[in-house]
Amino acid sequence: MKSRRAAYLRWALLLLSALAIGLMQDKPFFWDTIQLGAKHAHWFYEQSFSTLLLPEDIDSGHPPFFGLYLAAAWTLFGKSLAVSHWAMLPFVWGIVLLLFPIGRYFSKSWGWVFPLIALANPVLLTQMLLISPDVVLVCGFLLGLYGILYQRLSAKIIGGLLLAAISTRGMMVVVALFLFDAYQRFFASAATPTRATFGAILKSTLPYAPAGLLASAFLIYHYWQTGWIGYHAGSEWAPSFERAGLRQMLKNTVLLGWRLLDFGMAFVWLALGAAAWRIWRKQLAFDMPKLRTAALLFGLCTLLLSLPFLLYAHLHQHRYLLPIMTALQLLAFTTVVSSSLQRAWKASLLALMTLGPISGHFWVYPDHIAQGWDSTLAHLPYYRLKARMIDYLDERGIPLQQVGTAFPEIGPQYYKDLSERTSGFAPKNLSKQRYILYSNVMNDFTDGERVRLREDWKRLHELRSGGIKMILYRKL
Repeated sequence: MKSRRAAYLRWALLLLSALAIGLMQDKPFFWDTIQLGAKHAHWFYEQSFSTLLLPEDIDSGHPPFFGLYLAAAWTLFGKSLAVSHWAMLPFVWGIVLLLFPIGRYFSKSWGWVFPLIALANPVLLTQMLLISPDVVLVCGFLLGLYGILYQRLSAKIIGGLLLAAISTRGMMVVVALFLFDAYQRFFASAATPTRATFGAILKSTLPYAPAGLLASAFLIYHYWQTGWIGYHAGSEWAPSFERAGLRQMLKNTVLLGWRLLDFGMAFVWLALGAAAWRIWRKQLAFDMPKLRTAALLFGLCTLLLSLPFLLYAHLHQHRYLLPIMTALQLLAFTTVVSSSLQRAWKASLLALMTLGPISGHFWVYPDHIAQGWDSTLAHLPYYRLKARMIDYLDERGIPLQQVGTAFPEIGPQYYKDLSERTSGFAPKNLSKQRYILYSNVMNDFTDGERVRLREDWKRLHELRSGGIKMILYRKL
């Protein structure tokens, strides 16, 4: 009965994910996917794959797999938004399918619930509906984790290769998985431990050797050709890599905590805390090996992936923490289901960590608080409002390049909607431009600039939908 329930749910999630991609297939590239997806893919597509490296102005220092993959999809099926969205389906389905055996490893009875918990995370769900390299990263992470839990060599190798090919952050995830695998192999089983001999340690590294060779080859080649790794002083994103001082590191620590609570993830922590308190209060038993396994995965992911978050000034996107968030959900799930809590308590806590995060799609902060708009479906009205605003500008003969604005709308439109329209909005300069386009989706407007726009400029046209607003200002 339980296996049949899991099978029905698996098919339902596969169909729903395909339907969701179908509904999103006309949506433009959004947020960082403009740079990491559209711009990279355009370069390889227009250069007919004649070069492996990107030009310096769009080279983010990551391996170019994602751009190459999208460009190959365009070559085979035509350059369109629909093709770009459907190209994500294999990785979206990979995530859905892998969540089931991972949940089942930690609980035979409740394992089918874990996919619902993981997919309830607004950050993961939203990224799965965008044309995002982080979908590939999460798929590689789950594939590697599956290979470790079930000792599937091919899954470890392919998962590691996906991670090493997608980004430098993916390379760090490979290290986390390698350390986790080493623990599973040498220390997890007290009954039949594996001796940590030189040969055994060497053998344990073999599944990760292809990923290590790929990462090393790319980084060495990239440095040989460009003279830098990660970023260079003239790049747009160089300020993000400014080293944080002690005060900034303390702020980053608080921000890390906020990110792990944000958009409904606080309910996962609440369920974890309630379960731990109940278990301690009632002196209940629980499956210690499974709990230790989940806790170690969370600890390793947090330790390694939080380092750049803490040490650098502006590497604070929600999506950077997706492996940590998934590991946290797995830890909370395991704490509940591996305990001897009553069934009603388990069902209630699992429901809390499933339904609570869904509320995150409705969390919209005031304008002065920067928000990760690529992390919730609250941004969906933005596409429609932007299209209507561009129609308004076209009808009145106002060229887009005469309108100042901020990320993510600076630059040619064809990088966003794959149209032939080469015109686009210009970077904002309130002292020189006559028109300014503002939206609360744009985090780069300062408080002072918002005050100036309200007090010294005329609202020429305003659009609102849901929690999104878009306002065209004209200088008085």
